[in-house]
Amino acid sequence: MPQGICLYDAQDRLQLVNEQFCKIYNQEMAKLPIGISFYDVLAYSCAIGNYPGRSVNDIYSLRKAFIDKRQKGTFLQELGGERLIAISHQPLEDGGWVCTYEDITERRRAEAQIEYLAQHDGLTKLPNRLLFNSRLDEAIDQARCGVDCALLCLDLDGFKDVNDRLGHAAGDVLLQEVAGRLLKCIGQDATAARLGGDEFAIVLPNTSAVEAIKTAQRVTSRLSETHSLGTFGEAKIGVSIGIACAPTHADAAGPLLLLADKALYAAKYSGVGVPLLYDEELERLAVELRDKAAASRKGSAPLANEEQSRIAVLANDLRTALHEGHIHLCYQPIYDTVTRRPIAVEALARWSDPIRGSVSPMEFIPVAENSGLIGPLTEWVLLSACRQASRWREPVQVSVNLSPLNLSQPAFAATVARILGESGLAPNRLVLELTEGVHLQKSNVVENCLRDLKVLGVALWLDDFGSGYANIGYLRRLSCSVVKIDRSFLAPHEKQREILSGMIALVQACGLRVVAEGVETSAHHLLLQELGCDLVQGFLFGRPMAPEQIDATLLLGAESALRDRVA
Repeated sequence: MPQGICLYDAQDRLQLVNEQFCKIYNQEMAKLPIGISFYDVLAYSCAIGNYPGRSVNDIYSLRKAFIDKRQKGTFLQELGGERLIAISHQPLEDGGWVCTYEDITERRRAEAQIEYLAQHDGLTKLPNRLLFNSRLDEAIDQARCGVDCALLCLDLDGFKDVNDRLGHAAGDVLLQEVAGRLLKCIGQDATAARLGGDEFAIVLPNTSAVEAIKTAQRVTSRLSETHSLGTFGEAKIGVSIGIACAPTHADAAGPLLLLADKALYAAKYSGVGVPLLYDEELERLAVELRDKAAASRKGSAPLANEEQSRIAVLANDLRTALHEGHIHLCYQPIYDTVTRRPIAVEALARWSDPIRGSVSPMEFIPVAENSGLIGPLTEWVLLSACRQASRWREPVQVSVNLSPLNLSQPAFAATVARILGESGLAPNRLVLELTEGVHLQKSNVVENCLRDLKVLGVALWLDDFGSGYANIGYLRRLSCSVVKIDRSFLAPHEKQREILSGMIALVQACGLRVVAEGVETSAHHLLLQELGCDLVQGFLFGRPMAPEQIDATLLLGAESALRDRVA
């Protein structure tokens, strides 16, 4: 027989036993003589270690209680070594009973393996979409009972570039690296799943929106670190994350997944590089971004493969530069034409690559905006500039340029507040420059961000005035205190004086101060003084300089700076 068998009489004495039973329980046939009691059979089995941690009396009392019921039944018995035995019990008419025993350890392991493979991704070993859906349903069921949950949808930025440059085998290693880091970022109750390709999702039961955002920020930071791919080298990627919460946003799996996916779309194509929590305004923004991207593709010739590859490689190198310290700041003073003293210093990001050399901001800023790196880049510039400014002996303002995409980030004002707190810089010493060359979307997200920044107490300046969307309504909407005239208006032109005079008068009539950028000659300086320009900035007074030069420069007036330039 493939099963073990034991026959007992009405007094629970062994009457028959076969070799298979002895093999299953690692017992010797000679030690199981006919007539031995059931209790002694169990005692022998316990003595050789079949029931670790259990006493023979406990086992016997449970089994005896079942035998005395005189009922037919099958149950499972766990033995040492993670073995599992199926026991079928059959009472006999004469009061005795018979049991068959089958070792089903390997069968159950095979079944468990089949079930595991059916519910997990073969490459990353993370739960697949089937198990993910089950866990999401469970979390939403709890949310309907008052226990909030959150859903994070993730999409890797730069993964295709790794595949194209290093091959699909390297891409597989990277996906495994990502899976391992995701598991370290979440708790035991959470579920991180791979839904396909480079798409992942995380279910966070018993989690508020605030906690979900913190988890998403932790994931973003962890996945943005360098990934070691063994023989394939290293890779740098980013991640876009959309967040939706139940029951706040939806109380069913399908709608919740759809909303988290919309937030993901907005996060990925807004270019801010930070997790976004779903709201209705964000959905409208996502639609606008999609339409804008479609119109751009329709209205322009597709990039050649070489150009696409160049941009992808540049984005990957920029991500590496940001994490390895190849980005640094230079500072250029802005002088008051009346007091001849510097009133602010503009922070300018510079990229010195070990291989490429100096990379122009005109080249890497658009790449940052299109690759989701503009958020991390802006945050780094803000923190570095605020820390530096807090150490200056002269309490002048420090200005940092923003991308319009930064204002589309719902948590941007909170990020600025955190950076001010960390650096110790007073809010009124920070200037945020908004470029006028790109029209700001008129949305609740942008309007709320502008409002929160004003409440925070930072100054808003409009940069590159006259290069794009100049109008009175735009100035009023942004509530800027200073306007910087684009350097192009200082280029020689027969109507130069009239145009500059009109622009300066327009801005000052709005109650704002004017900065002229690109002041490079004494003629420029003299003209601007005659026209009543408030502030000046340019190579005539000083080129962008290293942080260690700033303190000495701030102690000099404009006249001293001019003398030094002439000398």
